[in-house]
Amino acid sequence: MRRRFSASSYRLTRRRLLVVLVAGPLLAACGTSEPEPAPPIGAHAPAGVQDAVPHPYRLELPAIDVDIPVVELGWHPATDVEGQIFSEWDVAEYAAGWHKNSALPGTGGNVVMSGHNNILGAVFRELDQLRQGDKAVVWSGGKRYTYTVERVMVVPETHAKPEQRIANARWIGPFDDDRLTLVSCWPRNDNTHRIIVVAYLARESQAQAAN
Repeated sequence: MRRRFSASSYRLTRRRLLVVLVAGPLLAACGTSEPEPAPPIGAHAPAGVQDAVPHPYRLELPAIDVDIPVVELGWHPATDVEGQIFSEWDVAEYAAGWHKNSALPGTGGNVVMSGHNNILGAVFRELDQLRQGDKAVVWSGGKRYTYTVERVMVVPETHAKPEQRIANARWIGPFDDDRLTLVSCWPRNDNTHRIIVVAYLARESQAQAAN
């Protein structure tokens, strides 16, 4: 069944997530009962991302029949049970979430998106079916950016050592090349691992973006 969701079928909520950029969990895609840190309070997206309008709004993965909205994914201040203030990620429902501290398509860098694998639309449930050479199409600013899948990886997360989590988190960090990184929980009915898909911008998309 093709996964399609209209713009009216999703909303952005403030749920606890599994995203952190250092030694914590890897992505903003899976609910958890414990507070999870986002970027520090007071942090901002890079200037070029802050000022750019609009953010990516649609993602297509033809090989697995995915055609879904993309929403901007940010974070907000929250308070834990001890009264300490921390940053907590928002989460996209029935949509992919574009990490607003990542790159925009066509600007150079790492475009990061995360999504649920088994709840709230399960938009990234089939990521493990992607193969090298498959296409990922991102729509942003009225332009179509086509990426080619290079790697599909599964990495341990729940029981991973701190150094493993640091290694995992690097995949959603900055890179100099034009790439798209998709992240979700794995396996399909659990959240013990993370699946990471890395795709690179096709030459024709680079040319189109420059015109």
